[in-house]
Amino acid sequence: MKRPIFQIESPQRLVLSMAACSLLILGCSRKPALTEEEFAKAESFFAESCLICHSAQEMQRGPIIDGLPAWYSKAQLEKFRDGVRGQNPENRSELLMGSARDRFEDDEAIRLLSAYIDELPPKPHMKVVRGNAERGQLIYGTCLLCHGAYGQGNERLRSPPLNILEDWYLLDQLRKFASGKRGYHPEDPYGIQMAYSLKGFNDQDLKDVVAYIQGFSEALETE
Repeated sequence: MKRPIFQIESPQRLVLSMAACSLLILGCSRKPALTEEEFAKAESFFAESCLICHSAQEMQRGPIIDGLPAWYSKAQLEKFRDGVRGQNPENRSELLMGSARDRFEDDEAIRLLSAYIDELPPKPHMKVVRGNAERGQLIYGTCLLCHGAYGQGNERLRSPPLNILEDWYLLDQLRKFASGKRGYHPEDPYGIQMAYSLKGFNDQDLKDVVAYIQGFSEALETE
């Protein structure tokens, strides 16, 4: 029997390993600090402009984004603002986000929002994707280099953490990368790279790898 690429560890050891990996990969990067006044302003802005979609209150909603690193949120908001994302009619959820880009047109609004999202603790979420996690572990070998052994992400490679994303959203985005609905714009090299990396994977492959990634978030929830 073929040996898995790496063994699943206990949650306690996994959390420690994740911390060590994060320090090694991200070095001494720090979260952007907000003053009390900036935090209050960002909190109000987030409540007014983001929570209508990015909360768990509605069935038709965007993903919970609490805890996403500031560098990633900033990059994505800039892509929406500049039309790199959110302009494809076939990607309706992104199109909706693109239509709201007037709410974060200036650099200061993006800075405050990104830093505020970074400071929010990741939220536990219900697992809804069903797949073969053992098979997904083998598939994750293709993700490991960019996203880390435990889905912690890598700022230097511009790869977001996967261990805090809701599984339904992660599967949805993988499908969109694989189908060309995301990662197609010439000014989105990292998106193009992601789309290219998913060539040859079928829908069951994507479900299986998401089922494996679920284990990373479960370890965080026990921390």
